[in-house]
Amino acid sequence: MCICHAVRVFFYYQTLYVIHTKVQKKRRNNDEDYEDEEQDEPKKKMSKKKKRAIAGVAAAVVIVCAAGAGNATYTINEQEQAVVTTFGVSHAVTDPGLHFKIPFVQHVTKVNTTIQSLRIGYDNNNDVVADESIMITSDFNFVDVDFYLEYRVSDPVKAVYASKDPDIILQNIAQSCIRAAISNYDVDSVLTTGKGEIQSRIKEMITEQLDLYN
Repeated sequence: MCICHAVRVFFYYQTLYVIHTKVQKKRRNNDEDYEDEEQDEPKKKMSKKKKRAIAGVAAAVVIVCAAGAGNATYTINEQEQAVVTTFGVSHAVTDPGLHFKIPFVQHVTKVNTTIQSLRIGYDNNNDVVADESIMITSDFNFVDVDFYLEYRVSDPVKAVYASKDPDIILQNIAQSCIRAAISNYDVDSVLTTGKGEIQSRIKEMITEQLDLYN
């Protein structure tokens, strides 16, 4: 009787041990699965980041291509010319109409080639500019002189690259030539008889000075 009871107890403990072992194995399997999931999680995140990066690059490429396609043409009007620069080398395009260029490689600068004007001695509101208009004659008289100068760009490449602000340079040259010419005539010639001669002389002097920049 005792033997049978002992055997039963033995089998009972053995059965508990097997059950406990199975539970431990199951827990271990669950822990391993959890560890695998933890290891896979960064890979999934990296994969998502790569996909997002690829999508971002693709979107940027599409935007750049679209911008380049929209920037591949330019139009020259009848009253202007264009200066096209390719890797630092510039040339003028004089034919009006639609033209093509290489986006992001060629740069186009349009230049107005119509007759333009420059006022000396007065502003756009016809108000006197004393610093420009007051001049001294050869007989030491002060006169109030104003000039209306007309000019046109003949070389668009030089107009764009030869100087930073060609309009200011032209204005300074014109003022200097006008003062030099007026100082060689008396007050009567400046106001009456010598106007035509003075204008011709000023034109020659301005042309000579501008030729020095060519």
